[in-house]
Amino acid sequence: MIHDSFPANDGSSRRQNGVSAGDIAEAVLEFYIEGEDDLIGLLAYALYERQKRDFVLSHRKRNAGRSPDEAELAAVNSNYLSTDLRNTLRDRASQILSSYAETYVEAMEPQIRLTAVNSDALRQVRNIEKSIKRRLGFWRQVRAGFAVTLLLLLLFGAAAIAAVFFQSDIVDAWNALMVPITLRT
Repeated sequence: MIHDSFPANDGSSRRQNGVSAGDIAEAVLEFYIEGEDDLIGLLAYALYERQKRDFVLSHRKRNAGRSPDEAELAAVNSNYLSTDLRNTLRDRASQILSSYAETYVEAMEPQIRLTAVNSDALRQVRNIEKSIKRRLGFWRQVRAGFAVTLLLLLLFGAAAIAAVFFQSDIVDAWNALMVPITLRT
């Protein structure tokens, strides 16, 4: 085992080599958890605690309700200070977290897709609104109206000049209309 001796808290909880079950449990905690944010280590330690609890419950069933003494608990706890068992529990913890993450992502996938689609659709709508506002701005409309009016005036002016120049029937029709109007006034 990794640690042969730990300071005991009191004389009643000492094992033969001076190590209490509580000291070993603390050593297991430090052995399994690598840092403050080590979620896998925390879960591996929780798996250790569950297995320790299962041992205590099975011991009580086998021994007419008697809980294991300090020496028995220390013996079981010290087994968890092996690197192989630590790696096994950390691997199991990693599998549990991966399974949970997959389940969570599968459950949230429709919402994630909907959020992504809504976000993309909202971005496209905003781009369309900006484009429309640029194209339909007040001064842009004024310029467009002025350009159309100028174009129509040029077109009618060119048609009138062509009609006069070619002495078209349109000029005769216009003159025929204008004479009665001028006589009425």
